[in-house]
Amino acid sequence: MKTMERTETRTEQKADYWVEKTPCWEACHCPSMIKNECPAVVYQFLPCWEIEGTYCKLNDFGASGKDTSICEVCRVYKKYGKEEPIKLKLFGRGINSKLVELEKISKH
Repeated sequence: MKTMERTETRTEQKADYWVEKTPCWEACHCPSMIKNECPAVVYQFLPCWEIEGTYCKLNDFGASGKDTSICEVCRVYKKYGKEEPIKLKLFGRGINSKLVELEKISKH
């Protein structure tokens, strides 16, 4: 029983990264359109800077969503990132991944 309780507690903690923190989409005042598409809202068990393809990591110049340099200057990362090096941990779930899949579908 103790092992199960520990696992459940870890899962609960992991599932709620933003508990008692201001989530990035609120701190950055993201409009509903962005919140509906951004994986940071869906995958709240990780901080946004660890997720590939968040809205912030994309730009009009073909960014893949893997460049975290924008995160290094972001007020949300500065507040909660504890100056730890940024490492992406979730791949293939971001906005750019969805766009690539749509492009593939539309070509066929």
